[in-house]
Amino acid sequence: MGIYIVRVFFIILSTLTGYYCLPESRFLGSFAGWIGSTAIVGLEILLGKIPIKKLMLAVGGLIVGLITAILLAGFILLIPIDNPARVNNIRFALYFVFSYLGIMIALKGVEELGFVFPFLHGLKKDERLLVVDTSVFIDGRIYDIAKSGFLDYIIVVPKFVIQELHGLSDSSGDMKRQRGRRGLEVLNKLRRDDAIDVKIYDAEYPDIEAVDAKLVKLASDLRANILTNDFNLSKVAEVQNIKVLNLNTLATLMRPRLISGEEIPLKIVKEGKEAGQGIGYLEDGTMVVVENSAKYLGKVKNVVIDTAIQTSTGRIIFAKLK
Repeated sequence: MGIYIVRVFFIILSTLTGYYCLPESRFLGSFAGWIGSTAIVGLEILLGKIPIKKLMLAVGGLIVGLITAILLAGFILLIPIDNPARVNNIRFALYFVFSYLGIMIALKGVEELGFVFPFLHGLKKDERLLVVDTSVFIDGRIYDIAKSGFLDYIIVVPKFVIQELHGLSDSSGDMKRQRGRRGLEVLNKLRRDDAIDVKIYDAEYPDIEAVDAKLVKLASDLRANILTNDFNLSKVAEVQNIKVLNLNTLATLMRPRLISGEEIPLKIVKEGKEAGQGIGYLEDGTMVVVENSAKYLGKVKNVVIDTAIQTSTGRIIFAKLK
């Protein structure tokens, strides 16, 4: 509220200053003071939306551009020019062009500079960084895991991941739209929680199209790990010696281990592939194949665990009726 009061006071004071500075045309002076102060306030609001680190880079680029223009103008003007107006025009053109180039090169180079100087993105080289994939936000379990303190990392969210989530949330398909909105909701929950350290990383790789490839490249540049649910992304990252944390793998490891001979109640929900087999499921979704139980479809029977095997899709348990 105080900022708005200061702005209004500044505009009023500037308008009154213009009124008294031009006694021969008080209306014109007041109008000039009001227009000028409004433009300054608008510029201040616009600059306030730019991250301070980018603003510092832009100022640094401006200074470098001006120094380059001064040196280049001094070199070019070694050639004698009789017309002073032409000399001024050359100087103005060089200052204007190199100021613009200095600012734009500094702003566009923030990504490359960020890999050499991570503090430009609010990161430090000795910090444990975890680059998060889009699939993890859609899954939603990351918030509970991070909240519980099991993720001892700084969570790094690249801008291109947020853009992918926005693209999904605006999709014409209902399923994609729901997945995108869920991902954005989980991201917002993470950012609002002061106990979870989340950094938005403004990085882009225009020469790389696939988001997975961008994630691997970013993790390699930052020396960070990757958190994902994507099996293919995990394999690609591992080939490049990047450590991958997979939530699905974690969920599989956290399932309770049933030992041979243990007795559990199980509902037989469908027939198996072999004759007489029945199939049921544990609470965590693990499939249990029970011999000679097809005739008990829809009923809960006590079964005894026999063996368990691990497949690429998950764990399968084999059991017998008690």
